[in-house]
Amino acid sequence: MKFLTKMIIINIIIALIISLIIGIVLNKTYTTRIDQRLDTTKEIINLKIETFINETNSIPESLFTILSYSNDKDFINDFLEDNHSRYPWIDHIYILNDRNQIEYDSKKNATLDDYNAFKFPFPISKNSTLNSKTFNIKESETLLLKNRIKVNGKTYTAAAEINMNAFENEVKLISSRYNIQVKGIDGTVIYDIGPKYKNSRSINYQYEDFPFKINISTQDYFMTRVIIPIIFIFLLIFLLLTIFAMIYKSRLDRFEHEKLIQHANNEKLRLIGTLAANTAHEIKNPLTSINGFIELTRMKYDKDKTDTHFNVISEELDRINNIVTQFLYLGKPTNLKYSNVNINQAVKEVIKFLEYEFEQNNITISLKMNNDSIYSFLSEDQLKQILINLFQNSKDALCETENAHINIKLSKNLNETATLIFNDNGPGIPSDIQKEIFDPFFTTKEFGSGLGLYLSKKLIEDWNGKIDVSTNPKQGTSFIITLPIAKNKKLE
Repeated sequence: MKFLTKMIIINIIIALIISLIIGIVLNKTYTTRIDQRLDTTKEIINLKIETFINETNSIPESLFTILSYSNDKDFINDFLEDNHSRYPWIDHIYILNDRNQIEYDSKKNATLDDYNAFKFPFPISKNSTLNSKTFNIKESETLLLKNRIKVNGKTYTAAAEINMNAFENEVKLISSRYNIQVKGIDGTVIYDIGPKYKNSRSINYQYEDFPFKINISTQDYFMTRVIIPIIFIFLLIFLLLTIFAMIYKSRLDRFEHEKLIQHANNEKLRLIGTLAANTAHEIKNPLTSINGFIELTRMKYDKDKTDTHFNVISEELDRINNIVTQFLYLGKPTNLKYSNVNINQAVKEVIKFLEYEFEQNNITISLKMNNDSIYSFLSEDQLKQILINLFQNSKDALCETENAHINIKLSKNLNETATLIFNDNGPGIPSDIQKEIFDPFFTTKEFGSGLGLYLSKKLIEDWNGKIDVSTNPKQGTSFIITLPIAKNKKLE
């Protein structure tokens, strides 16, 4: 329970830290993207306003040229009417002389009262107000843009009525996703175009050449674009960490369980070894006496050695002696001499020793090894005992196999190791017991002790080597032994 509580707290902290880091990155990315869109919209509006100003101001520039060469009223009025028609946001164009009288106009019938009707004249001071006690800019559909020009010593005022409804329509075309609010420099709201947003992100700026303050806002999806993804990421990370922790805990428990089993087996082996060490001499001495008396009795009553009972007694005594010897190796390893052993020679000597037994069981031996001798630092007696155990296991597996044979291959590897492979063409080892064949006391033989392969594996690992098994019903069984090669060869 303590582990579960601790795991949950740690996972929450880790998931929270990672989620916050990702959330900061998401928020920064999202905010940057919105600000970029707002800046783009701002530039578009500025472009629209610059178009209004520049194209309207182009009229006085053209008038300056015309008035410099002609005073034809009809011609100038036609010119003004043509510009009036060309620019949809211009309602009327006036040309006033220095006595403030209308000399030319685009409608050709305008009066001074029309000109003096309530309009907001521009340019306008940044400190001026767009409101009066009677009117405000929201109630006026036109703004008056004035420019003074001086031609041939005369001063003229060119004034253009700008239709603010046309400006509003242009702004509406920019985007339906934004709320665009246009205010006068004194804060008067002129236009409020687009949807209203409860949660919004906006940009404010004042246009330098036009007395407007503009606020552009758009929907801020902070909750759906940042908060909800952070929550989802937090839950996902927490879930993954929990799954990983549970898998780790499961493997840790299994490892601890296997460790306890291994410890129990080691303790059992230690107790058996202690028992074997304390009783070995007590067992061997009676066995020696019994074996001696059996031989004396046989010499007296069975000089011709025809009584098979004596053979059975001798064989069983030998089997008991071998089991006791294995227990001695298991519990209290003998102090054998280690040296650089010629593996090639050891294999050949074991084959020679078992040659007659193989012939009696119709088993052929195939040996393949390098011409150069391979040496390893180990106990030669123990190595031969391991080889004998492997040969005996192969012989038992081949008892019902036709054309029985054992292939032995010894080779040198590039990583300064030698590989010795024992392969027989027997029926193979059943898959359900392959993992148990190296366990102590595991055996499938009727009179086996289950210590042969275990001791072989233990000895090989003590020599910094390893032993593996590969089995297949069609290809038989292979035991692969890998041993380190000695750096200094034995002097011969």
